[in-house]
Amino acid sequence: MRPHGSKVFWLRLMIPKVLGVEVPKEKMDAALEDLNNSLKLIEEKFLDDRPFIAGEQISLADLVAIVEIMQPVGSGLDVFKGRPKLSAWRDRVRAAVGGELFDEAHERILQAQEMAQTMDGSTLQHFKPKILKMFL
Repeated sequence: MRPHGSKVFWLRLMIPKVLGVEVPKEKMDAALEDLNNSLKLIEEKFLDDRPFIAGEQISLADLVAIVEIMQPVGSGLDVFKGRPKLSAWRDRVRAAVGGELFDEAHERILQAQEMAQTMDGSTLQHFKPKILKMFL
């Protein structure tokens, strides 16, 4: 999940908005396909008919997974849309840790689009060739 969620975050938000580089459609499509395959795997293999990844109780596996899944959400992609099983799981995770703590933990990533608009891309310009090589 980690490489696919973060790649979508970079391709949808950081590279075009902060670095000012257009992402080729085929790169974006491939990244979204990888992400969707990972989400499907979580739904079908890890969640199956269980309320949480490791069973009946929330575990570290759920906390790690939700953090990774929230990255593309921060780029403006609603990965939960059309995925009722994944949405219900997210809601159970949120309820288990407490809504306020869940929201606080994801506050920065959910503000990423707004922060990208005001972010000075000059800091990343030094790393631009490496970033583009990694993602494009």
